[in-house]
Amino acid sequence: MPDQTSSGLDESPYPLAFVAAEGADGAPNENARRENSFRCEVMGLGRFQKEGLVEDLTTGRVWRLAADEGKYLRGTGLAPAPLAHWAAGLHGDVTSRIAGLAAAEQVRLADLEVKVSQGFASQGSFARGEAVGLVFDLAWEFRVGTDEPGDRIVSLVDRALRSSPANAAMAIGKEGTFALYTNGRAIPVSGVPQSKADAQPDPFRRHASRPAPADGDDSTRTVLTTRPGTDSTTVAGDDQSGAIGWHVEAKGHYDFESGTVTATVRFPELATSESWALVSDRANRQAPSPLSYFSIGTAFCYHTQLCRYADVRRMGLSSPRLVQASSFSGDGEKAEARAVDTHLFLSGTIDEEKATSLLVAAANTCYAHRALSVDVTTGHATHIEPVREPVREPVR
Repeated sequence: MPDQTSSGLDESPYPLAFVAAEGADGAPNENARRENSFRCEVMGLGRFQKEGLVEDLTTGRVWRLAADEGKYLRGTGLAPAPLAHWAAGLHGDVTSRIAGLAAAEQVRLADLEVKVSQGFASQGSFARGEAVGLVFDLAWEFRVGTDEPGDRIVSLVDRALRSSPANAAMAIGKEGTFALYTNGRAIPVSGVPQSKADAQPDPFRRHASRPAPADGDDSTRTVLTTRPGTDSTTVAGDDQSGAIGWHVEAKGHYDFESGTVTATVRFPELATSESWALVSDRANRQAPSPLSYFSIGTAFCYHTQLCRYADVRRMGLSSPRLVQASSFSGDGEKAEARAVDTHLFLSGTIDEEKATSLLVAAANTCYAHRALSVDVTTGHATHIEPVREPVREPVR
């Protein structure tokens, strides 16, 4: 069992993202019905610092990722925020699908830049346990450099949005399910749907030690997560009476040479210069796949709200951890996302009633869970920029 008082992110010798277990080659097949299921484990390292393992159950490949919060929540800012992972996954899933469709249909693209913005708000007092997360419209903007006809590009973008499981998860809400374990004992939940899945093992009992890079993993020498910005500007309070709105914004491009997507994520209203750049690879080889980021970001976000509420209410907890299952499917034309299933493990002096209220409070304020549980209106605009130079053939 790992030390439950493990050192923080600043003492780790490893990069923020690395392969913890190798797996089979999971290159996507655009023409076949494809199932993508992920198992996420999140373990707290103190305050808002946490590390997670996200496993692609189809291939067995496991990435270790780390998350923190910035100064806007009085965090240490040593790793990307949970919603940075989540937004990078949403951005990368759609962006890589545009490029994949273009390559499959011999549509020549010179440049592909994408921006996605999701609006959120928190209403009510977090300190009194009355806060609720609110979700506003999801907005996409595409800039495509090409000498192809405009209607062909618009059709390509539309089909990529329809075929994206991450975008489908936002468009059609499905309320997540939960299971609760306190000090090793299963506790029925109330106020949220009870999980019908089999009981999950506590991550502290499943792993004998902290995650480390797999043998021969070259990603230990590859920087997949960088921080372009440094200082935050606004601190979010825990006791506001009205709604406070803000956005998470992911903006980036597709790299036609490597087949990867780089998304820079920031929170314009909360931290104008505190941003992170994350690299994704839809094949899940050079970097985590977009759906890996999207899944672990959801789990990270819930964990942050859990720790935030426990800290405000001064609950006696020791390194809360969780296991989350997420599943997606698609046939290249239409995608579907199933409800997220979360198993929460709590240890300490907390009683069962407070443990249940903590689980529900975190579910009500977790922005990712709220976004996945309601239908979100989606809009997009496509800007086509003609190129004067001949466009190179697409990389297949």
